[in-house]
Amino acid sequence: MRIRTTIFLLSLAGCTGLSTPVSWRDASAHDADALPGRLALRGDSAVFLADTLAAGVTLPAGACPGSARVAWSGASGAERYVVWWAPRADSSAALLSARSTDGGRSCGAPEPVDTVDRSTAGCDRPPPAIAADSASGYVHVAYSMRAPEGTGIFFSHSMEHGHMYHSPVAIMYGDVPRDVAIASLGDTVAVAFVQPTRSRPELGLALSRTMGHIFEERVTVPGTGDASDPAVALAPGKIAVAWVQRAPESASVLMTRVGIRAGAKTNR
Repeated sequence: MRIRTTIFLLSLAGCTGLSTPVSWRDASAHDADALPGRLALRGDSAVFLADTLAAGVTLPAGACPGSARVAWSGASGAERYVVWWAPRADSSAALLSARSTDGGRSCGAPEPVDTVDRSTAGCDRPPPAIAADSASGYVHVAYSMRAPEGTGIFFSHSMEHGHMYHSPVAIMYGDVPRDVAIASLGDTVAVAFVQPTRSRPELGLALSRTMGHIFEERVTVPGTGDASDPAVALAPGKIAVAWVQRAPESASVLMTRVGIRAGAKTNR
C-alpha cells in the first residue's frame, strides 16, 4: 500500500519576522484566451517559445485525449518522459508515465505514478504536468485528482530516470480538481496551480529547494483572481508564471509575472 504524505505548507506572506520567498514585479497583460506556447525566462522577461516537446512522440494507447504531457531530458531531446491519465472501467483513472530513449518513437513499459484516484470523472479532468532534470535523472510530476483522503494538488517524483515513483505528497487540498504546471532547475522545483477551491480561484505556487523532497514554501501569486491554464518557468534566481485570467463579463487576458527568488543568485 502506498503511503501518501501530507506536507503542511506555511504561507509566508504577512507573517511577522519572515520575508516572502518571491519578490514579484509588475504583471504584464495581453489579449488572449490561451497560452501561446511554452513559458520561458529570457533575461528579466517572460517569453513564450514554440511548444515542440511533444513533437515526434508516439502517445500511449488508451490515454485520455489531451492528457499526455512530455518533458525532455538533455540537450538532444532523445530522452523524453511522457505522463498521462489512463481511464478505468469505473470512470476513475490511473496516472502513468513512460520513458523514451529514441526521441519518442517508442516508450518503455508504463510506470504507475498514482493509482488511487476515486473520482468518476473519466477523462474529464485536468492534465498532469511533468519536468525532467538532466543532471540528476529526477523526473517530477504534478497533478490534481480526488484521492481517498480528499481532492487536491499532488506531487510525485522518480529518482531513477522514471523508474519507480515515490509516494505522493499533497501540495494543497480543496474542493475540485484544478490546472497545474511544474518546472525544475537544479535543486529547485516549482509547482504552479489554480487553488482547488470552489470560491474565486487564485494562482498558488509551491517551492522546493530540495529537488522535491520537501516543499518548504507556498505563496499565492498576487493579482491572480479567476485564473486558469497556469505555466511556470525557472532561471537562476528567478521565476516566471503565466495564467489566463477570465471574468464573466469581459474578454480573457493572458497574464505574465516575473519574480526574484529570495536568497538566490541571479545571472544576467
